[in-house]
Amino acid sequence: VADVAALVPPDSPADLEARARGATLYLPDGKVPMLPPRAAERLGMGLSELSPALSFGLDLDDAANVTGMEVVPSRVRVTRLTYAEAEERLDQEPLARLYALAQAFQARRREQGAVRIDLPEVRVRVIDGEVVIEPLPPLRSRALVREAMLMAGEATAGFAADEDIPLPYATQVPPDTDKRPDDLAGMFELRRHMSRSEYSSRSGRHAGLGLDRYVQATSPLRRYLDLVVHQQLRAHLRGEDLLETQELMERIGAAEAVAGDVSYAERLAREHWTLVYLLQNPQWQGEGVLVDKWDRRGKVLIPELGLEPAVQGRGDWSLNGTVVLQVVDVDLPALRATFRVL
Repeated sequence: VADVAALVPPDSPADLEARARGATLYLPDGKVPMLPPRAAERLGMGLSELSPALSFGLDLDDAANVTGMEVVPSRVRVTRLTYAEAEERLDQEPLARLYALAQAFQARRREQGAVRIDLPEVRVRVIDGEVVIEPLPPLRSRALVREAMLMAGEATAGFAADEDIPLPYATQVPPDTDKRPDDLAGMFELRRHMSRSEYSSRSGRHAGLGLDRYVQATSPLRRYLDLVVHQQLRAHLRGEDLLETQELMERIGAAEAVAGDVSYAERLAREHWTLVYLLQNPQWQGEGVLVDKWDRRGKVLIPELGLEPAVQGRGDWSLNGTVVLQVVDVDLPALRATFRVL
């Protein structure tokens, strides 16, 4: 992982600015980085022949249980691949073995109660004034990266507990339902029963991930609390003073104070530019999946757009059924699009 804490120590000017921002803000028409662009240029993995990294070495058994771990500053040679390029190489080493471990880890998480919600996702971008919306396919390579990051987070939490290193642990209470559906309408409903993750200086179960303890440690360039994790790990490795619990809680509070605003701004921006796309394509037609219904109305999920509008119902439709939709009106100031069922 990029060794950001090597250049951004606690309470440095860059650290204070990152704390105030909380995270990188990703918008369809650009991004507002948490750290100075120079930091990404110097620390981004694979942007130079040798990349400075904080390497997490995990010993795993066949069920992907962590049996040992070490953390070391390093310099690594990185080959950058897109998800599509990695997908084509998943049957080749070393990705094949890594993917097998990722599958084993995912299976263990699910046995431990991990919640699965797989709803269609899209990427919204603005290119030369035109809005481009691309569905994100459920690639195996994406699953590999996700499980590897979760594996590192679980291992880091265990390492910190063993070494008595205060860290911002991510926790989540179980959903208030025992249902674990496989269909879109069921997962849409399950999402309503999920609580947000919370952060604490004490480890606790993250029910959604199916992990007894977990910290986010793989994105210190774009999430402030990940950076705090790296600062603590680096201080431990150097034998320097660690942040005490009160100092850690102050950082958790600062990050959580802005995290909601960052997520809200990103969501509003995606909705805004998606509606601009519909204004640019006023004859748009496409498919939607009915994921909820009440009286004579229902809510449909439009995989192509990532929207979830309410529409006027009809007598013969059922949950998870597919309907053909046409946009009839876009109210950009109100962030609202109206569709009709054809």
